[in-house]
Amino acid sequence: MGVPLLTIATMFVIILLAGRRFEPPTDGAQRIRGGWMVVLPVVPLLPVGLLLPLQYLIMVGTQLAYVLRALPCQDARDTADVLRSLADPGVPAEQRASIARAVGGLRSRPVLDALVNAATDEEPEVAEAGLEALCTIWQRDGVVGEDLLLRLRPQAQVQVRALGVKVRSPW
Repeated sequence: MGVPLLTIATMFVIILLAGRRFEPPTDGAQRIRGGWMVVLPVVPLLPVGLLLPLQYLIMVGTQLAYVLRALPCQDARDTADVLRSLADPGVPAEQRASIARAVGGLRSRPVLDALVNAATDEEPEVAEAGLEALCTIWQRDGVVGEDLLLRLRPQAQVQVRALGVKVRSPW
């Protein structure tokens, strides 16, 4: 960063000194000529230099658009609300079962935790839907976390192991 700034500062000083008189140790007073030629190496970079403010404006505009458009999106909050309703016993069992089947396409850790909790639910319909979604996810991935597997009921553990997936220790 310092070298380009020093170069530009040196070129600026040389341009300012162009046309002035100086007295070398020998001969007499002479004029400094050709000071403007120092700018020639920078001329090819001039179009890029002119684009830098535009690039800065584009970057600031993009950040503003992200803050105003992307951040207010409700996707993450909606998913968290859906996962909370999956664990809420006040929600009807058939609705919780459909939620368990619907979130089966997501493979994040909170979704897996919510589905494991649903698979151990007292309502058989919710437990079956939760286990079905878990089996689909784990069969697609080919691996299951041992900590999640051990939280399931023994019959469900046998069913998951029958899928032929690898059991991976989280430690």
